[in-house]
Amino acid sequence: MRSMEFSGNSVDEAIFIGLNEMGVTIDEVEIETIQSESKGLFGIGAKMAVVRLTEREVPLVMEMEQVYRKQTEAASQRRDSQHSRGPRGDRNDRGARPAPRGDRDTRPRERRPEPAVPEETFDYSAELAKETPCAVFLSEMLEKMNVPAPVLAAKTDNGLRLCIQAETMGLLIGRRGETLDAMQYLVSLVANKNRKEEGYTRITLDTEGYRSRREETLRRLARKNAARVRQTGRAVTMEPMNPYERRILHSALQGFSGVTTHSEGEEPNRHVVITPDK
Repeated sequence: MRSMEFSGNSVDEAIFIGLNEMGVTIDEVEIETIQSESKGLFGIGAKMAVVRLTEREVPLVMEMEQVYRKQTEAASQRRDSQHSRGPRGDRNDRGARPAPRGDRDTRPRERRPEPAVPEETFDYSAELAKETPCAVFLSEMLEKMNVPAPVLAAKTDNGLRLCIQAETMGLLIGRRGETLDAMQYLVSLVANKNRKEEGYTRITLDTEGYRSRREETLRRLARKNAARVRQTGRAVTMEPMNPYERRILHSALQGFSGVTTHSEGEEPNRHVVITPDK
């Protein structure tokens, strides 16, 4: 199991460098922030960020596949057992009576795993985008970036979601979604201009399904770490994330029994901590 330390101008940069050098994805490593970056005073005493990446014994994706396979096999065995029995017990012994209530197995059952949260789907519309000023602004911005692409819009319970329909090959996503985050910020400014009476509208910008994939990865990672916290009784500190991704972690674990979440640190190193529920 490899464990290596990497440095960079920021924690995110150190993680990015480490993932590239180790040839792994973020789901395949445990991340520990050893030292956050510091600018010092007039450049004197400046420190680089240092992180330790430890390769997981079983990558998260493989682990989820193993859990799914075990659940599928267990369900198949239950179906086979039900098919082999008649309405009054075992077909091979129709005269057998059910066991008295006092003889039934009263051993405590093993706790079932938390149910998976289904991935959200959105009803995108080109017509809605044409009627929405911030979506029109986004289309004009893409043209000025020489990346003209159709823009779709969908209303959600949390606000408005915009989707850029283009095979951008990462151009509009950027490193760790930084370009997409910057564009989302500009679109949010346009959407919430002069909206004091109507209230704030949350804008989510996506392309190539990046947000959806990232959100689902964060939900799986949150549930996995929450299960470990509940089992060990020890808190787990997640890697630094932006406010949007931290909200996903908090939301994913709202109904997860036995744990609570809160955020610690200062931007841009603010992170989510999962603690056992006392």
